[in-house]
Amino acid sequence: MNRRGLLRAAAGLWAATAGVSVIGGCAPGASRVAALRRIGYLSGNTQQSADKGSGPFRERLRELGHMEDRDISIVFKIADNVNERLAGYAAELVGMPVDVLLAVATSAQLAAKKATSTIPIVLVLSADPVGQGLVANLAHPGGNITGLVTGSLSVTGKQVELLKETVPGLARLAVIGNATNTTMTSLLPAVEDAARVMGVTVQAFPVSSPGELDSALDRIAAQRLDALLVLPALSLVRTDDQIPAFANKAGLPQIYADIEFARAGGLLHYGANFAAQHRRAADYVDKILKGARPADLPIEQPTEFDLIVNPAAAKKLRLTIPDSVMRRATEFVP
Repeated sequence: MNRRGLLRAAAGLWAATAGVSVIGGCAPGASRVAALRRIGYLSGNTQQSADKGSGPFRERLRELGHMEDRDISIVFKIADNVNERLAGYAAELVGMPVDVLLAVATSAQLAAKKATSTIPIVLVLSADPVGQGLVANLAHPGGNITGLVTGSLSVTGKQVELLKETVPGLARLAVIGNATNTTMTSLLPAVEDAARVMGVTVQAFPVSSPGELDSALDRIAAQRLDALLVLPALSLVRTDDQIPAFANKAGLPQIYADIEFARAGGLLHYGANFAAQHRRAADYVDKILKGARPADLPIEQPTEFDLIVNPAAAKKLRLTIPDSVMRRATEFVP
């Protein structure tokens, strides 16, 4: 080969090598960044709740081989109990766009559905996705949405049973729910049905602002009701200990759908295990990232439940929690 041919061959080899290095080798991380799959995490709950929930979710993703900053990135949008932020947050995630959107609790799920009909959405801590118009049915959700439900329609009945077992003289039950959230509309009839069977009357207190919550608590105290059930998605509290502090001072036994209230001083919590729900949500995300269609993935009912008992709250209430309840507890708040 003459000198000109050698130079031409060398130039071609350099160009080929350079092309390979830019795409896959000498620019460290370049190809990995380009290949990152984005997972949106949208929640209307507090930052503390999101931190606790996302831990098991991220851990399970790692077990499935998805490493953050290597092949996935998780973009968090947390409304911190200010639901008005959710529509904008959902639009931001869709606009990026994310490859799959994890929507935590009802308000975030409704915002996600409004924001996109194409990006896959995985529900976690969903109370009643059929009743709230998120999916057609649980076995065949259709569309771009799948995930997990909390089983709240049956769980609320169990919550009433636990209160009746703990407070044998229970006759009048106060129920607080967020009137701005469709969860209350879905769950209140289930509470009333369960209470009716046990001879308990229900007085509902729908609230739509922190001021209305303050007023409702004052009315509950004035009426000397026997116990209190707080439905999920109550994002109107000023702090997690607001209702527990009020109820314990008023001598009012309580049970909560949201775990944070029991850990902040409330008497009882019963519901689907939040960590287990987040871990299963990671399995759904894994399947979708590998090509599964949400429409083909049935929505799952919970298989693990928590019963949290707070002996310190019971002491403040001068209440003896029966052994039948204590034996079933999965956690005791110190």
